Amino acid sequence: MFTEPKIILTKDLSQRGYVSFYLNGKRYREYNGKKLNQELNPNYCKTYTDRQKHFKKLAYEFTKALEAGWKPTNKVEIVTSKPLITLKVALETILHSKLSSDLSKSYKTDLSKVVDQFLQFLPVEKLDAEATKVTHLDVEAFLSQFSSTATYYMNKRRVLNVFFSDLYRTKIIADNPVQTSQRRKQKAILHKIYNQDQLKGVLAFLSIHYPNLHLCCLLAYGCFLRPHQEARLLCARHINEDCSMIVLAGSENKSKRIRVVNVPPYVQTILKARVAELGDTNDYIMSKSANPFNVSYLNTQWSRAKKKMIDAGLIEKEQTIYSFRHTAAVNVYKKTKDLHILQQLLQHSNMIVTLNYLRGLGEINDERLRDVLPEL
Repeated sequence: MFTEPKIILTKDLSQRGYVSFYLNGKRYREYNGKKLNQELNPNYCKTYTDRQKHFKKLAYEFTKALEAGWKPTNKVEIVTSKPLITLKVALETILHSKLSSDLSKSYKTDLSKVVDQFLQFLPVEKLDAEATKVTHLDVEAFLSQFSSTATYYMNKRRVLNVFFSDLYRTKIIADNPVQTSQRRKQKAILHKIYNQDQLKGVLAFLSIHYPNLHLCCLLAYGCFLRPHQEARLLCARHINEDCSMIVLAGSENKSKRIRVVNVPPYVQTILKARVAELGDTNDYIMSKSANPFNVSYLNTQWSRAKKKMIDAGLIEKEQTIYSFRHTAAVNVYKKTKDLHILQQLLQHSNMIVTLNYLRGLGEINDERLRDVLPEL
């Protein structure tokens, strides 16, 4: 039982008006249409006539609601429809954002390739559905194509996770299916260090047969430059006049900070001769031209040289182009026993990375750690 809603309103605009009615013996006063999900606020009106007009509308809406069985305790359900974001659109949007950002060319290539492979793998109905429809079983089925090695599998999984982590972060999906997918245990890659005899023999061989590799390996060993990203892309403008210092901008090295590198004399000699051959400060040291060698150049050169060096007994199978930087790290640590100095030389983001680096090279092992445990 309810009474007809009545308007209680005075011409004194400082006093709020309201609609009054009884429902099951209880009196109610309603000042606006909020309970009915109506944008009606008569008391906001500046004149008596406007207020009266809007209160009539409010009274009408309450009458209609009461006749339909509405009660003041009922909550009006507000249904908002979210635009459908399909999996395909979501992944392509994230990819576009990544390709427009300051990431390495090789990483962008990996991102593009994995997205293309994933979109080709899934059926059309999954691609045109919401991203939430993808499960860890879909992810595992996709990744099973790359099971030839654990490293290959986990690399694909890691790249795919970049996209689903973004979807999770932006609340497009409630759970990340890649995180719950199967993992594979990878074998650690050991870039075995060189001893002094090997170091001299390898560098002597490279200086005669592969001068660009020789320069790259010297920069990796003497200056701690990363072969593919920093040594390959080194230009004359990065080197000071007497070749005693290399300065890389934050965008030109992995650490993203300005990097200043002191060049030892044995590297200065080679750099001076190479710089003298260049015609412009923007020329690349390695290619001796305005264009750098492609990203695969060093790998191709090393694979050719490595076979000859193994046959000649100069190096072992586990020794790589990265072994020069690793050998330098171990030699510095043995010389200084100072992790902070080594961290600065390697341009690691924190000390944990440096510790893991040395532990991975076997320089810090469990037995040596036991020797420094505190005594009581």
